[in-house]
Amino acid sequence: MDVAFLSSYKQPKMPPPRPHLLRCVGSKLHGCPKSQRARSFTTTASPHLPSIGPESPQFIHVPRPPQPDAPYHPHIKGVLPTPRQIFPKTRSKKEAKDKTSPSYLDATTPPPSARTLLAAKPADPSTRRLVEWRAKVAEHRRRNLRESLRELKRRKDRTDKRSAARSAAKQEERAQLLSAPAPADEKYTSPSVLQSSLPKRGGLPDPDREARVEQKRRNYANALAMKQTARRNALHTLYMNARDFIVTEEQLTKAVEKAFDPQSRQFDSEDSKGLNVWNLGYPDTVKEMLERASQEADMRGKALMQYAGNAGVMEERMRRLSEELTGGKM
Repeated sequence: MDVAFLSSYKQPKMPPPRPHLLRCVGSKLHGCPKSQRARSFTTTASPHLPSIGPESPQFIHVPRPPQPDAPYHPHIKGVLPTPRQIFPKTRSKKEAKDKTSPSYLDATTPPPSARTLLAAKPADPSTRRLVEWRAKVAEHRRRNLRESLRELKRRKDRTDKRSAARSAAKQEERAQLLSAPAPADEKYTSPSVLQSSLPKRGGLPDPDREARVEQKRRNYANALAMKQTARRNALHTLYMNARDFIVTEEQLTKAVEKAFDPQSRQFDSEDSKGLNVWNLGYPDTVKEMLERASQEADMRGKALMQYAGNAGVMEERMRRLSEELTGGKM
């Protein structure tokens, strides 16, 4: 029966090969056939493509150059915190703490106290198991902290040694380059190079340096003199204003009696309202002051108000002029 089945079995017909559809396997163009490599762009359909319709993107063959894929860099969300310096640098070795010493480790991870051990023995079995588990976890934390400090210290020492060796190698290489003789090309071409185009060593020429430095010295001296004058004037002003300072109980008593003396016409009377500030009532608002100013301008005119304003300015100028002539605060 197997023989009959094999004799009646017909092998399916395979489609004819289409070499123009075979793409080059490889990453370089020179692996492609010459005919395909030299083929130019055309808008005529190939006669070897009877099964590809005009709606297919392969209906018109366009040669593609080999192009590598762009590297993919996935975006990592979040921001990592700044790592903490466990072994910070100090100015002196005395201030530095050896965090791997037995004294520091004993102070950082102390064993449980006697009171804790005494309270860790309850009568209830379930509570005893919980207390034992907590004590075991605490011991694991202390051990992990000690081991991590030692390991981080070893890692830091190893990193510092590697960094110091790299820095020393760079400094040695720099010193060799600085002390090395001029190369052959520079030595042979130096006679034909103009001296003005050669690099200058020692800084650029500065013929006006002395005059500029002297001017800066004078400016600094003038600034110091102005500062001293301002301090002297401030001290003199403080001295002049100190005459009215209240520093004793007698002066305070006199000031209170003068302010609240009924015979000094400070408060209300039959003739006047009084001169004391507590008798003047609430201060005027901005609206009231603007209304009064507009009313005065309408009644007296702008010239009178301008004269009143100039009078205040002239009084201030006269006071300043007197202070300059007398050399003190008025």
